[in-house]
Amino acid sequence: MAEWETKRQVLAALLAPRLGLGDPAGLNAYERATLEREVEALAERADSSAPEPTDPEAARLHRAAAEYRAACQLRADEDNVRLAERGEVFAPEDDA
Repeated sequence: MAEWETKRQVLAALLAPRLGLGDPAGLNAYERATLEREVEALAERADSSAPEPTDPEAARLHRAAAEYRAACQLRADEDNVRLAERGEVFAPEDDA
C-alpha cells in the first residue's frame, strides 16, 4: 500500500467517528461515499502552516489531514516526473 493510501486510511479512521459513522470497515456504500467526500474536503482545507488546535483530538485530525495532503502532493509530483521522463509534459494552459 502506498504512503498516501495509508495516510488516507488514518484520516478516515479519525474522521468517521466525528461524523457519527463508526468503524470505516463496516460502512455501507452511502456512508463510505460520505466519508470519502469529507476526507477529501478536509484534506483540501488542511494548512500545514496553520497552528495546531489545542484540543488533542482536533490536533490529531489536523496533523492527519496535513500529512495526507502532503502525501498526495508528493504522489502528484512523482507522477509529473514520470510523465516528463516519457516526454508527456503539457503546459497548464493546454488543459482546456
